Amino acid sequence: MAAALILSLLSVVNLASAIDAATIQAYLKDNLSSGSEVLLPSDSAYASDLTERWNAYDAPSYIVGVKPATAEDVSTIIKYASNNSIPFLGTGGGHGYTTTTSALQNGINLDLSAFDSVSVDESASTMTIGGAVTFGDILDPVFAAGKEIQTGSCSCVGMVGATLGGGIGPYQGLHGLIIDALDSVTIVTGTGDIVNASASENSDLFWGIKGAGQNFGIITSATYTLHDQTNSGSALNGDFLFPASENATIFQILKDFAGNQPDALSLTTAIQYSSTFNSTVIMVNAVYAGAEAEGREVIAPFLDATSLQSNVTTIPWNRLIHENRFGADALGCIAGANQAAYGLNLYEYDVATHQAALDAYVAFYAATGLTTSYTVVEMFPTKVTLQTADDATAYPYRNTLAYLFMSFSGFSTDDQTSAISDFALERRAVWVELNSDKGLEVYVNYAHGDEGRDAWYTAAKLPKLESIKSTWDPSNLFNFTNGFTY
Repeated sequence: MAAALILSLLSVVNLASAIDAATIQAYLKDNLSSGSEVLLPSDSAYASDLTERWNAYDAPSYIVGVKPATAEDVSTIIKYASNNSIPFLGTGGGHGYTTTTSALQNGINLDLSAFDSVSVDESASTMTIGGAVTFGDILDPVFAAGKEIQTGSCSCVGMVGATLGGGIGPYQGLHGLIIDALDSVTIVTGTGDIVNASASENSDLFWGIKGAGQNFGIITSATYTLHDQTNSGSALNGDFLFPASENATIFQILKDFAGNQPDALSLTTAIQYSSTFNSTVIMVNAVYAGAEAEGREVIAPFLDATSLQSNVTTIPWNRLIHENRFGADALGCIAGANQAAYGLNLYEYDVATHQAALDAYVAFYAATGLTTSYTVVEMFPTKVTLQTADDATAYPYRNTLAYLFMSFSGFSTDDQTSAISDFALERRAVWVELNSDKGLEVYVNYAHGDEGRDAWYTAAKLPKLESIKSTWDPSNLFNFTNGFTY
């Protein structure tokens, strides 16, 4: 399936452009604003001035890197690339897993790192950011204004990029998906037009942006609604490592919480290897956005279980994703390594299936030595998320019970890559079977790239998405990131 998908993507854009890198560079230097940069990979400034790609696995390749300074520059680049059949890819935070971007070879790296502004309007409870701003960039300014907003769980991920796929994270139970906070965007579309999109302006485009936005253009700025701080801006955070022998107890606790979480409680769990304890462990992170006493009562089942290590503290909102999960954020933000992920939505929490996954990882670690690999399951309350009607946005999976992704790193050989693929596909098939008639459905930001457009966007929403694409990206330029054509 992956090979067929990449071949389909390759047919969209003629990758064999007759224009060489020097010609592209010369044209763009002459036609972009003075604040822009146009670099060749051989230039010494290429690595330092452009955003490093977080994931080196199945990466696209570029013959020119461009750092535009204005939306008009972005428009010029898109029009030039389209007219000359040169593939391109926008880079915001530079973070992502999908293998579909590997279909882009010898193209233009359209680097948005100059679009890095963060502007908070405390009186209006809004925030406007540039297209390259990461979650980490907004935490302190928002917190200083006495506000908060739902974010993802990793500080180095681009906020706009995460938003386009829907946006899940630890305050989702209180405020909904990140797209539910999105008020408006400025986007440079596949036609090269610079337009605003919101509920009242280009509303169909805005509908598509909220769940499939990477298919229509490049967003240079986005405005979000902020919320007053919950619990004076702090949350109770519980991090736990449990031995594998406690699996029945821990997985049963999680099953009891599944679908029954308080709105303030988010749960992230992982089957992972601990170098400290030289064994496979179960990591549990519980975030309760409320009073400490209430939170301790809610997470009492974990407190009462036998752990190898625990850390239960109150953390300010602006430090939460930096510090929770035993500080895993810092490791997750190291760029330039091979990363592979396979995601899946879950609609049932089955203890036996999780126990089988634990056993499988014990064997996988022993066979491959790839002990930096793990499986994460994120459970966020859905009541507020479901208050927005399914047909109000392109995002199709508001009813997801849990988001699973298997993350693999530390691999460099063909044998290791094959072992990962075999293991991941086998485990994914087990989870898919658990989903019964829903089958393979995946949060698009967690997609491996082989699942296909129905799994990313659903057959029910694709007809409207195709219609929107025919208007705003009629040449099918934006198809390299889990894309679709019309």
